[in-house]
Amino acid sequence: MAEKEIKQKKKGCFGKCIKWLFLIILGLLLILTVWNFICGLDEKKKLRQAAYGQTVDVNGKKMTAEIKGGEHDTTIILLPGLGSVSPVLEFRPLAEKLSAEYRVITVEPFGYGLSDPAGSDRTLNAVVNELHSCVQSLGCTDYYLMGHSLSGIYMLAWANQYPDEVEGFIGIDNSVPKQEDCNPLPVSTITVNQIAYGVSRFMNFTGIMRLLSVSDHRAILTADASYPYSQEDIDLCRLLTLHRSVNKDVRNELKCLEKNMAASRQMTLPESVPALIFVASSNCDFMPEWEQLHKDIVTEKEHSEVIKLQGEHYLHFDNLQNITDAVFAWIPADAQTAPAAAE
Repeated sequence: MAEKEIKQKKKGCFGKCIKWLFLIILGLLLILTVWNFICGLDEKKKLRQAAYGQTVDVNGKKMTAEIKGGEHDTTIILLPGLGSVSPVLEFRPLAEKLSAEYRVITVEPFGYGLSDPAGSDRTLNAVVNELHSCVQSLGCTDYYLMGHSLSGIYMLAWANQYPDEVEGFIGIDNSVPKQEDCNPLPVSTITVNQIAYGVSRFMNFTGIMRLLSVSDHRAILTADASYPYSQEDIDLCRLLTLHRSVNKDVRNELKCLEKNMAASRQMTLPESVPALIFVASSNCDFMPEWEQLHKDIVTEKEHSEVIKLQGEHYLHFDNLQNITDAVFAWIPADAQTAPAAAE
């Protein structure tokens, strides 16, 4: 009987410990959330005054773009992956490298960086039409499309809608049709992205993200660690991460993701559009069909190439020089002729 009472007491103590631990964590989260809210009041004023690049009027809203190498004729349009906090700052190291020979325009879609929120469904046609309007307003009539991750789907649709304008397709471990067919995970990659978004939203709301960045503002940034960003750029990117990284437009884009992937399922590049595509070795290891899926969207074979690079998904960080060298070899500087295949 005594032994039974001891076990019950131990069980009761354990239950109380769990209860108190839960209350302590809840209390800390509440304090963090209040602290996060108070800090954010002043930061939102700073964000409203922030500026880089130039703004372009698209459907009555402002879209942000930054131009590097404006003296060149050959143009590359740089597009971000899903949820990029600041495409202009993320791609600035790549844009600056490429601007030695080309005019490079980094475009921030609605809901990204300093661009206005879209406030509408992020369907494939809507996103492509908005981006194309921005490029048209900047006076671009022929250009190469270059993008990372999910932008690959938008670029594919774009090339099919405007084949006479698109001179080439450059993918950085870009998304492709039918990739979900080869997904080895028990859940879809769309579900994985939605979970990741939910976690980020929770961390932002509760102040956990802010806490992680207190001692080092770079700690929460998705950026090239080797690039000498100014402290002003780092601070701005941190504010964008804390205040705009989990906005309604990104949420709507996630909601439309399955529909957009289905809409692009049968798409390939037009025969007039050559491609230079970089795939990450990590994704090829994870999904053996990854490299072939990228080859499958290419119909122009003579001047096209798919290159596997050692590294993770953000190849433009760890393989910046490899990517720029290949692009320089593939696109003639300030020339309108068809590119030669990269070696």
